[in-house]
Amino acid sequence: MKLPRIFSIGKKAQLSRRTMLRGVIGGAGVGLALPLLDAMVDDDATRLANGAELPRRFGVFYWGGGVVHDTWVPTSTGMTWDLPDSLTPFESIRDSVTLITGTEHKNSSPGHIPARGIALSSSHDMTICTGDCVGTYRGQDHPQPSIDSLVAEAWDGQTPYKSLEVSICQKGPYKNNSSWKAGGTTYNRHEPSPQAVFERLFGDTFSSDPGLLETTTELELSMLDAVMNDAKRLGTKVSYEDRMRLEQHLEGLRSIEQRLQNLGGLSCQAPDAPVASDFGDGSANEQKQAKSELQSQLVAAALACDLTRVFSYEWSATQSEAVYWEVGSSQEHHQLNHDAPDGPEMRAIVKFIMQNFAYLAMQIAAYSEPGGGSLLDQTLIFGTSEHARAGSHNYTDHPMIFVGKAGGSLKAGMHHRVEGSNLDGPKVLLTAVRAVGVEAASIGDPNSDGDREATEDISAVMA
Repeated sequence: MKLPRIFSIGKKAQLSRRTMLRGVIGGAGVGLALPLLDAMVDDDATRLANGAELPRRFGVFYWGGGVVHDTWVPTSTGMTWDLPDSLTPFESIRDSVTLITGTEHKNSSPGHIPARGIALSSSHDMTICTGDCVGTYRGQDHPQPSIDSLVAEAWDGQTPYKSLEVSICQKGPYKNNSSWKAGGTTYNRHEPSPQAVFERLFGDTFSSDPGLLETTTELELSMLDAVMNDAKRLGTKVSYEDRMRLEQHLEGLRSIEQRLQNLGGLSCQAPDAPVASDFGDGSANEQKQAKSELQSQLVAAALACDLTRVFSYEWSATQSEAVYWEVGSSQEHHQLNHDAPDGPEMRAIVKFIMQNFAYLAMQIAAYSEPGGGSLLDQTLIFGTSEHARAGSHNYTDHPMIFVGKAGGSLKAGMHHRVEGSNLDGPKVLLTAVRAVGVEAASIGDPNSDGDREATEDISAVMA
């Protein structure tokens, strides 16, 4: 999309962070939020034009199945460490990667359900299982919120959507439930359909039938056709640099829209009844990467537009049963964890997952921010799995990785290792929360004699 070539003259224009492009197409209303522009910040690009702090973003990237430690843990620490094989997909953004190794969570039950609670909230439902059980505890009402939900509550009201939850792999008994509110009885269900995510974020329809994608596909038009006049008017008010940012943003959205329009069989579905047949969900040949690329582009756009500042990205289920045919495996991931936890297939699987994690981070990094940085500089993505070594159901040297610079609050690019036996896993969760400015006094279960609650963060990685 090309805006008219004009230049700013005189005092810099000021826009609200909530400025949107609006229009109507085929009876469907379109409201497109904008990326952060120079016109929305002060002259030093250190605060918004209204004096508020530049927003930070927080996300969780969660996968089932743990890691292979000799391809995950680097041989050196500090700022000059070599990326181990599993993490080589992050090479181009390695200065935004902070790795913490050597920490552990207390192990009280081998089951995957409590493991999810432990990894993401340092708590789990203490209801004792009766009957045919794996482990002592199998209840799903984890008493403390997952850390993404904790941050979302702290930032509630600052954006149109409190949080965004998306998922990729749809094989496994506990899919789409790795985010929950305090008390654990209310889950923030993850949306596996990129079409539904697109509608939710960018449809802004005044009527639910027809949906925006269905309408634009039928009319052979783009949602951008609806907002073109509004975009041109905005172009007369902002700087050349802002117009370039706006063009890049709209072209990116058009690219996503075209991919979704070309899938075929599109329909507007409510988020609680998703369809994703185009990605082979539930089959042995799920189209994981194709879906992940779209979801990552949508998440990045949502953050750039300030539609939300918090997301949960569930790559695969707790007790993942995905088949990683992409790396030559024909066995379900969960069983492979038990049969060959250190074998070549497991190593390839972890690296494949990290490739898609890195793609998400790079999509966020592709958005520039006023002042010369990227959106990833203002973001922290916390990556973890339900177990460290899933075949053994343990939490020893639990995988925990930060991607992004969290607005400068982290010593990004560092590998910090905690040596010796410890239960410092909860401290890493607290570090992530505090790094984005949420001043939580503690994190984890306060009724656990202190072995699941953290009141101190990992100060060595804080700037």
